[in-house]
Parts: sequence; structure tokens; C-alpha cells
Amino acid sequence: MKIKKKTLHLLILEDNPADAELAVRELEKEGFVVKWSLVETEKAFREALNQRPEVILVDYSLPSFDGLSALKIRQKIAPEIPLVILSGSIGEEIAVECMKLGATDYVLKDKLFRLGPVIKRALEEAQVYRERK
Repeated sequence: MKIKKKTLHLLILEDNPADAELAVRELEKEGFVVKWSLVETEKAFREALNQRPEVILVDYSLPSFDGLSALKIRQKIAPEIPLVILSGSIGEEIAVECMKLGATDYVLKDKLFRLGPVIKRALEEAQVYRERK
């Protein structure tokens, strides 16, 4: 299945703007035209969900708000939007727990080359989910 639209509307929950830019750059290398917004707090995250991004990238550990909380909020407000955990320090147990709670996938920050394929698959799965509904 091909994704028709090349522009990717991305919501990034991240406390380090440089990490967000690296992720966006990696997606651009994969051929995406990325329109993105960066949020850092729970309030900003909730507001940004109203903009209906196509994919959400979430840093697992933030000073004021964490990836697990973001995942739970997304599950209530917009479960159809794929959410990918992005972390520099997530262990396999935490990653599995996130997947059980509804995360689409996870990518370690030192393996950003995986991000493009993960996002493509997440978009395809979201498309199938919408068609089934």
C-alpha cells in the first residue's frame, strides 16, 4: 500500500529541540516533507492533539511529563493516531510495556535510521485502521 500524501504532520513531545530536529532530518532523508510542532508539557500536548497530527513522536522521559502519561492521554483522546516512543535510555521492558499500552513502536535515539521505516509502517497501519472503521 502506498501513502498518497508526502507531507507528514508530526507532533513531537520532546524537551530537547536538537533531538526533535534530528528526528525531523531523518524523516526528510526518507522522503517526507515534515510539518511539525514541538511541545514539552501536558497542557501543550493536549492542545496539540486537537490539531490532529498524523503521527506523534514522544520522548519517553521528560522533566515535567513522561511518555507513558502522553500515551494514556492519546489513548483517551485520539487512539487512531500512531504514537512512536523515542528514547535515549528506554529499556526493553519499558518498551514492551509501552507497546502493550498502545504505542505503535519505539525507536532508540542512537538508532534513528529506524525512524523512517517505523513511521511509514505506522502510517500504513493507521490507514488500514481508518478503512476498517
